[in-house]
Amino acid sequence: MALLVMLYAMQGVPLGLTLGSMPFLLQANASYTAIGIFSLASYPYSFKLLWSPIVDSVYSRTFGRRKSWVVPIQLASAALMLMSADWAEQRLKEADIVSITSLFFVLVLLAATQDIAVDGWALTLLSRHHIGYASTCQTVGMNIGYFSSFTVFLALNDADFCNKYLRASPAPEGHLTLAIYLRAWGWAYTAATLLIAALKREFNFPAMEDGEAHGKGEGEEREVGIREAYGQLWSVVRLPAVRKLALVLLAFRLGMLPAELAAPLKLLEKGVSKEALAGLVLIEFPCELVSAVVAGRWAASSSPLKPWLFGYQARLVMAAVVTAIVYQFPSGANSLGDHPWWFGALAAAGLVTSFTSTLMFTALGSFYNRISDPDMGGAYLTLLNTIANMGVVLPKLMLFALVDLLTARTCVGADPSLSAHACPHSRTAGRAGNACTRAGGECAVSRDGYYALSYGAVIVGAVLFLWFRRIMPRLEALPLDQWHAKKRRQ
Repeated sequence: MALLVMLYAMQGVPLGLTLGSMPFLLQANASYTAIGIFSLASYPYSFKLLWSPIVDSVYSRTFGRRKSWVVPIQLASAALMLMSADWAEQRLKEADIVSITSLFFVLVLLAATQDIAVDGWALTLLSRHHIGYASTCQTVGMNIGYFSSFTVFLALNDADFCNKYLRASPAPEGHLTLAIYLRAWGWAYTAATLLIAALKREFNFPAMEDGEAHGKGEGEEREVGIREAYGQLWSVVRLPAVRKLALVLLAFRLGMLPAELAAPLKLLEKGVSKEALAGLVLIEFPCELVSAVVAGRWAASSSPLKPWLFGYQARLVMAAVVTAIVYQFPSGANSLGDHPWWFGALAAAGLVTSFTSTLMFTALGSFYNRISDPDMGGAYLTLLNTIANMGVVLPKLMLFALVDLLTARTCVGADPSLSAHACPHSRTAGRAGNACTRAGGECAVSRDGYYALSYGAVIVGAVLFLWFRRIMPRLEALPLDQWHAKKRRQ
């Protein structure tokens, strides 16, 4: 379990930067559409299914089926972090979206490939009656890595936060720049990987009839070729139960995604300082780790989809609450002490959202582990996780673009005739000059697309819930042979 937590934490590091910190850091110089383009960097995590059979089928039996991938992948990640650290810092300052997206695309690609191997390893590292804890290990580990790269890094990267709380004399930069952070994790990856390569063995005991592994908890998985592995995946995709579950996984985040994606960026746009937000997320960090453990225990119950349904309802409500808080939040808050009640409400909503998100993630992971076919290694888990991730990353670019598109700006100034001049939808598109600014005016927001999009999505999510509460108990009640293609053929 400790090994699984460490491996999942290392996967969470590039994901926390890609999905969490980088949009914050890019916000000052990039439009919502540009930030949406950066979201393409997370796509490998959602399409890892395409190469998961290769990871499950190609390996060195002497070195170990999973170590054959985990060790070189983590060493490649370490090398990339170490070599690109200063270059990435410079690209970030220049808001070079294409270059920075390309770098993080490769980092996420490596993390996604490692995830395939680790998911498969989890099925044999833990004995059969402890397999439900695999999702708890994943939840705790991913949260440690993700929030270290998002919560902790964002706080220690902000100069104002460090000057106010951590330094005796001010400095122009935070304690952690992107370059320093990448180098630190590059060396950490190297040390951890060499220890795994030298000290951890993969055992190959023959599996027992009831699926329970011998003594040390590691069983021998049936070897399959690449062609057979892809054939197995196709057979699973064609199962009616998997198709119904796939529809749920693709759709369930639509209701809360706009609120959760754009709320922090909208607060920055309203003039709330990075120092204040950094302090807020740092306060939330220990609470989020505790909530991850609690959520993991709850979701590992005998009926994991019941807590999933509860989490969905609460998370949808929180999406509406967070949108309302952002709308009413006072502009120009420089510290947590400026508007403590508003920051308290934001922190409470954030903690509930984090808890419900973790609860849903862990509940699905527990359900996946129960229905997965161990003969397919990590490919079955990868299939389900891939479909779930597609429900997040595919709408991102469209949602960020819609925020810009639905936003209307009016040209204002001392001269009433300025209203005839057009303003761009994006807040950054007109920085180089437009008809309004050239005439001496200023583009002011007359309609903010974020609020219309967020509340509209919540309504869509409420309608979807009427379907979810009928279909999820039915899926959970299906016998195991409805989820295993080979057994259904027999």
